[in-house]
Amino acid sequence: MVKKNLKSMIDNIEEKEEITSRLEEKVETLTVLVDKQKKIINQQTAIIDQQKEKLSKMVDVPDDIRELREVIGTQRAEINEKESELEHTKGLLVQAQKELELTLNRMNPTQIKVEAALDTIGKLKEELAQKNSELMIKNETIKTLTNKYNEAEITAKSLLKRLEGIEEGVSKKDLEELKVKHSEERKKLKSEITKLESQLLDQKLEYDEKITEAKDMAERYEDLVKKLEDFQQKNNQANEKIKSLEASQVDLKEYKKNTFPKLKTLEKLRVVMEEDPLFRAYFIIEEVGHISLDDLRAAVGSPIVVVKKDVEKLQKLDLVEMNDVGKISIKKIEAE
Repeated sequence: MVKKNLKSMIDNIEEKEEITSRLEEKVETLTVLVDKQKKIINQQTAIIDQQKEKLSKMVDVPDDIRELREVIGTQRAEINEKESELEHTKGLLVQAQKELELTLNRMNPTQIKVEAALDTIGKLKEELAQKNSELMIKNETIKTLTNKYNEAEITAKSLLKRLEGIEEGVSKKDLEELKVKHSEERKKLKSEITKLESQLLDQKLEYDEKITEAKDMAERYEDLVKKLEDFQQKNNQANEKIKSLEASQVDLKEYKKNTFPKLKTLEKLRVVMEEDPLFRAYFIIEEVGHISLDDLRAAVGSPIVVVKKDVEKLQKLDLVEMNDVGKISIKKIEAE
């Protein structure tokens, strides 16, 4: 069940990656559109300069015509600013894409075996979805602003055409009406642009906050993955020890199985063997631990010469040993 849920999460993240790719294409399209609008602005500026030269000889209108040029200049500056915003958005999009790729590279389904890791991946997926949503909203806002700018271009063209007709005898009254209408349209456009800029600023702040939260989540996820890797390594080591112990237990059981009958037989033979002075001497040394030759003679009940010969036999067989003070003890057998 865990593997199935994890596969579903990975599929969802791959879908988010496709959405990010589509958003990148939209940003490139908007970049081309802004470049085109810049070209139009340059053309319109040239036309305004020509009209300014033509209208510089007219009475009562030069200031208004200059205002028209300033409006176009302001719009051009705003487009440049939006172009910078667009470039920033592209940068954020690339950053989000890299973070998504990093997340995908770090996800190793074979290592994630605890619910905490699954919860972390789910949270990170939600953060990525929020970032993609913010990018879509930002692109829609830029699109709306571009449409508003196109409307301003149409208005400017209309004004220029009407201004061209001034030389042909447009009345002062029509010119005043034109000025009033243009002033109202300009104020309305500026108000809308200000509103959009405020929305863009709010969205940028929210987006930056989400980026920071996503980075924090990525760091927490990286720490968790590292802890899981350490846990997996320790778990593997523990499993190896368990396998080794299990193998040793199997060997021990087999050894007990093979030696138990021999031990039972030896226990039965001990009674008979104790009747022999040699074996009785060995069993006494084994039971006492350390004993002198005289004490061993007294315990066995044999002459000192016999006991001494028996001890020498046991020494040759590497069964007993005698230290510097004459104490006899069982010789320890080194493990092979």
